Amino acid sequence: MHGNGNDFIVLKNMDGTLTTEDLSRLAQRLCRRKFSVGADGILVVEKAEGADFAMRLFNSDGSEAEMCGNGARVLARYAFEKKIAGASMSFTTGAGLIKATAEPPYSELDMGTIDVSSAIIGEFISALGIIPNKTFTYVFMTVGVPHCVVFVDDYDAMSIPDKIGIGRDLSHDYGRFPDGTNVTFAEIVLDERDEYGEIKEIKAVTYERGVENLTESCGTGCVAASIAYALILGETCEESLARVINPGGVNDVRLNFEDARYSCRAWLKGKTAVIASGEITEEALL
Repeated sequence: MHGNGNDFIVLKNMDGTLTTEDLSRLAQRLCRRKFSVGADGILVVEKAEGADFAMRLFNSDGSEAEMCGNGARVLARYAFEKKIAGASMSFTTGAGLIKATAEPPYSELDMGTIDVSSAIIGEFISALGIIPNKTFTYVFMTVGVPHCVVFVDDYDAMSIPDKIGIGRDLSHDYGRFPDGTNVTFAEIVLDERDEYGEIKEIKAVTYERGVENLTESCGTGCVAASIAYALILGETCEESLARVINPGGVNDVRLNFEDARYSCRAWLKGKTAVIASGEITEEALL
């Protein structure tokens, strides 16, 4: 399955037979493109107390992540299709409880309230050889997982190798980000107001921690980019809508700042797709 090109292998582990070690190894083996099924990560459905199910995510390098916006949207669609949950559902993640609504091919997440009081606004100078001596402004926050949103002057003119190089450097800059970080490159390409309030169109792509590459789409990255621009522009006192254009498709992000610059309610909506279902052979794990 995929959400705007952010692709996943979905596994059911309702009986808990597969251990964390098993799932980590499966992610490393199954996510190899060309040699196996290939994916950005694996999503695992497990039982949960007080919710329809539990979501776990293992990146392609075998590491377990707390949350993934597109992954959660994909899993909501899966749970609805497999009758694990109804159209409206709740499920647990490493970042807390998530509520979702499935309306195939779309699914929408209620991301809950995001604490932005500790968001960091800073600057860095790119490393020698990667757009040398260029200064970038960034906003760092946690949207389920850590995100560093890097503001770029011309998204289309910045090359993929430059985005990968800077993304890799920042993702592993443990002096600045002790737990590592996802890195989202973003630019506003449209900013207008209509009867519903402020509408922004943002181009963005994310270098994902654990995937160690740019991905076609990142749900939490879309939310982080939308909040980051609101913080930078000082537009944190009203509801706003952002259409975030990733290489793989569009996610709609709705924000409602409940306490200006301190907390923000967020919703994430986008398309999902069911590509194939089947069994995994032993040769796929070799």
